[in-house]
Amino acid sequence: MLEERKFLTKTDSLGESAKQSAIRDYYNVTKPNVITLLVFTAATSYIASAGWHTSIVQLVLVSVAVWLGSAGANTVGSYFDRDIDRVMKRTRSRPIPTGRIAAKNALQYGLVLFATSALIAYYLNPICAVAMIAGFLDYTIVYSFALKRRSWLNIILGGFSGVMPVLIGYFAADHPVISVETAIFLGFLVFFWIPEHIWSLAIRFRQDYTDARIPMLPVVISERRSVQVIAITTIIMVFYSLIPAVFPQLDLHLVYLGVAGGLGAIMLAINVWLLKDPSPAKAWTVFKISSPYLFFVFIGIVVDVLVHTH
Repeated sequence: MLEERKFLTKTDSLGESAKQSAIRDYYNVTKPNVITLLVFTAATSYIASAGWHTSIVQLVLVSVAVWLGSAGANTVGSYFDRDIDRVMKRTRSRPIPTGRIAAKNALQYGLVLFATSALIAYYLNPICAVAMIAGFLDYTIVYSFALKRRSWLNIILGGFSGVMPVLIGYFAADHPVISVETAIFLGFLVFFWIPEHIWSLAIRFRQDYTDARIPMLPVVISERRSVQVIAITTIIMVFYSLIPAVFPQLDLHLVYLGVAGGLGAIMLAINVWLLKDPSPAKAWTVFKISSPYLFFVFIGIVVDVLVHTH
C-alpha cells in the first residue's frame, strides 16, 4: 500500500511537471521579451493621449490587447519560421523546432490569441481593431511569410507593425489631448528605431542568419558597411525625434525635446564608437542600449504631455 502511494505521488508529480513545462512552452513561443516594449509603447501612448483623464480600466485593456496581439503575431511568425529556427543556434531550442509544440497547434494558438486581441481592440474602438489587424498582417504576412527569406527590406517593410501599438493606444482614448498627427509621429519613432535595433542584433548573430540563408543586411553586405548603414539609420532616427522642435503644432515641448535630444546624443556617440571599431561584441552593446533609449523617450513624451495639460 505504501509503495502504491509513493508511485501515485510520483506519477502526479510528473504529470504536474509536464503541465508546467507545457505552460512554459506556450508562454515562450510568444517571445515575451519582444512583446514587453510594444506593450509599453501602447500603454504610454494611451496615457499621453488621455492625459490626466487616463482610465486604469482602459489602460489595462490596451495593454492586454496589445500583449495578446503581439503574442499571436509572434507565434504565427514562429510557425512560418519553424524550418529556419531549426538551423539557427540562437533559435533551435525554441518550442516548435524542438517538437515540444506541434506546428499546427502553434498556428491555432497564435490565431486564437490574435482573435481575442482583435475583439478587445474592437471594444476599445473599431479603429483600434483595424490597427491591430494591420499590425498582425504586416508582421506575419509581409515580414515573416513574404520578405524575411527574400529581401533585406524585410525589417523596413515589416516595421510598420511597430507603429500600430502606438495608434491603438491613441484611439483607445475617449478624448485625446494630443492630435492624430502627434500620434502618428510617435508611432514612426518606433518605425525608425527598428532597423538600428534589429540590424545590431543581426551583426551579433550574422553566422546564424547566413546558415539559415536569411538576407538580413549584415548577411548581404560586409560587416563594416552594415555598421555604416546602422549609423546612418540612427542619425535619421535622432533627427526625426527632434522634428517637434521645428513643428510646434505637434505640441511636444521642452521636456520631450530635452529627453530626446540627450538620449539622441548618446545614441549617436555609441554608433560613432561602433563605426570606429565594428565588431559583433560592440554591435551587441548597441542593441542592448537601444531598448532603454526608446523606453525613456516614451517616458519623456508622457511627462511632457502631463506637464502641459490639465
